[in-house]
This record gives sequence, structure tokens and C-alpha cells, in this order.
Amino acid sequence: MAFVTLQVVDGFEKGQVYADMCTPITIGREEDNTIQLNDERVSRFHAKIQEDGGRFILTDLDSTNGTRVNGHPIQMRIMQIGDQVGLGRSVLLFGSPAQIAERGRQLTPKSAVMAPENQTISHASDLLESNGIHGEDRVEPLFPDGPPELPDELRPVQRAQVSDLLAYVHEQLATIVEAGRENLTSKTPEMRADWATWQRLLKLEMDLASYLRRMSNPGDQ
Repeated sequence: MAFVTLQVVDGFEKGQVYADMCTPITIGREEDNTIQLNDERVSRFHAKIQEDGGRFILTDLDSTNGTRVNGHPIQMRIMQIGDQVGLGRSVLLFGSPAQIAERGRQLTPKSAVMAPENQTISHASDLLESNGIHGEDRVEPLFPDGPPELPDELRPVQRAQVSDLLAYVHEQLATIVEAGRENLTSKTPEMRADWATWQRLLKLEMDLASYLRRMSNPGDQ
């Protein structure tokens, strides 16, 4: 039996993970659904996911505002790990963190860097070397074990400040994600954003860089 995991990345239930669910799965505003979303733009019974031959099919149930996958309106779609599902104001990510990480590892040799013609590459480090990216040039992740824990011992005002900062980052990223569109002509999964969206992402990066500098040097403004 195959199981489905959906992560809510935006909407009233953001941060909620619905793990290892059996199909069929219904999503909507009514409490009788497998996943109930508190969103007035979501229909009472908005969409369903069913399994057929080991593949998962998402179907829009003639909802009022429609269903989107990777920015595109759909009526029916065979789902892939990492797909972004939009229903009303809610955005759900298809797959668990482990599944998405594994698919990323599988896709990296094909979509991130390409091997020279007729060259066999057996390991990711060999692939990077073949593209002129040597060990001393590669950057290892700063947080290999995932995001750091939130501090526990905060005064109420500090907790509110941290919450506001995270909410700001989340809102900016949600706007960028919403503007992304899947390139349906690409042979490998590829998301695209327009110039204005890209600039918004760069501004967010600059805002965070400014915050980091001020945390390290409180006197800087």
C-alpha cells in the first residue's frame, strides 16, 4: 500500500504536516474531508487524490476557484514528489521532506549540471569535478541537519518580534512561490519566475543579510 504525505506551506494551517495518509484523500473546507482547510476560497469538497497503479492522481472536484499545480490550473494531474498544490489561499507540498530530498538527489545529475558527452560519472562529486567545480570550490550546507531550533527562553515581546520576522519572511516567500510557473516544455522539472519576482527574492535575501549584520553588530544600522 502506498502512502501520501502533504505539507501545508501557506494558508491558515501552514506548518501542518499530514503524513503517511492512505488513499483516497479528499481536501476541502468541510470536516468530512481527509484534510480540512479553513479557507473561504476552498470549496466544501475541493479536490481528491487517488492511487492507480502506484501513481497518484489529483483531481479537481469542480471547485469554485479551481486547483493549481506548480502555478498552472489543472482538472486532473499525475502528481510528482515536490509538486506545489494551490487551493484558494492554501499551498500544499506533495511529499515528505525525505522524499523530496531523495528526488532532488536523483534529479541533480540531470538537471543541475550535465556530464560531458560519452563520459560516465558514478558519484555526485565526480560530476561536479567534470564541470570544473573542484573540492575547494564546493560549499557545504551551513545547516546539514536542517533548520536550527527556535530559542525557548524568550520574553513575550521577544517571542512576538521573532514571530513577526518569520511571518515577514514567510509572506515574501509565499508571494514568490505563488508567482512561480512550471516550464511544461522542459524535459526535467523546472520552475520559472519573471524578473520582478526574481528581484523580490533578491530583496528578501538583502533584508535577511541586513538582519544578520545587525545581529552580529548591534551598533550598525
